[in-house]
Amino acid sequence: MKINELKVSDLLEETRKVNAKPGGGAIVILTANLAVNLILMMDRKNWGDLSAVADENRKLIKEISDILTKCADEDVYYANLLIEKYKNKEELKEKDFIDASKPQIKLNTLALKALEVLAFYLDHGKRTTLTDGEIANEMLFSVVKSSVPTIKVNLNGVNYKYNIDEVLRDAQKLYQHNRDIIERRKAWQEFM
Repeated sequence: MKINELKVSDLLEETRKVNAKPGGGAIVILTANLAVNLILMMDRKNWGDLSAVADENRKLIKEISDILTKCADEDVYYANLLIEKYKNKEELKEKDFIDASKPQIKLNTLALKALEVLAFYLDHGKRTTLTDGEIANEMLFSVVKSSVPTIKVNLNGVNYKYNIDEVLRDAQKLYQHNRDIIERRKAWQEFM
């Protein structure tokens, strides 16, 4: 099953099941993809002197979305593979657990980059879409935090090092920087 081929109603129905496929990891990645696409709602028609930067950011956000689309399906694939091996009492190898954690690790790299790019849109985007940017900021920070359980359970006891605490600190800094921009722009709107 590919999560990205499901209609929303089918995805919701599938998620309700006890043995849901996709599981939480893929849902987190899908949430990140929705947040990334919210950023594009802040895209102005005319960026003036910032056109070159805006073009690069738009291209990057679309690339992140495309990678996240593939990443969600990878998460479903590797999680199902791990579960099937466990059910069939096959030997679970370290590689199985590392493979199952990689979509979440990739998610975090992409979410951090999206949080970084979001600052441009928050600072220079349309004021009427500031709320979309605020929602995207909250969602992106949340997905990084939400990746922790899957990463920890998969990497527990394997020889693959991933510094989730550093990732969380980086996410917190980017999130807070974006919050500061939001608060400044809201204060400016109230002043006007």
